[in-house]
Amino acid sequence: MKHLEGKVALVTGATRGIGRGIAIGLGEAGATVYVTGRSLNNSSSDGVFGSLSETQLAIEEAGGVGIPVQVDHSDDEQVRLLFERIQDEQDGQLDLLVNNAYSGVQALKDAYSQPFWDCEPSLWDASNNVGLRSHYVASVFAARMMTKRNSGLICTISSWGSMFYLFKTAYGVGKAACDIA
Repeated sequence: MKHLEGKVALVTGATRGIGRGIAIGLGEAGATVYVTGRSLNNSSSDGVFGSLSETQLAIEEAGGVGIPVQVDHSDDEQVRLLFERIQDEQDGQLDLLVNNAYSGVQALKDAYSQPFWDCEPSLWDASNNVGLRSHYVASVFAARMMTKRNSGLICTISSWGSMFYLFKTAYGVGKAACDIA
């Protein structure tokens, strides 16, 4: 049963992992799913594979409609243009935003063995710019669309790191902030 048929969803950070899985599930349930990420076509950065084109194909194989949009969520203008595109293409309809984009993995790996006080303060930005901050920015643009229709849902993906120490202090604080937003 396609209980989300006619619904429009956006999943940020959908090239791999949980974002990709959520996007596929939404497509399988009948939603039109916009998916964002930094890699449009097959790519590997530091041995991490995944692309928007691959996610789109998986959504279509599950019977859904996937619309890939290459977006760097650290750039507010790219995010604004994404929502403008959805506004134009879907006549203002956005039923679901799933905030999932995150880009701090490499910075966390690089700082892995250091206590937080030995890490550069820039680890905060690397952990929370695309993550906590970008979720807020996307939510602002989504809420502007959703409130005009008096309908919509915004979900933010978090982590076990919000409940106990995982990776680094900056990571945990960012994830805890996602949980209470």
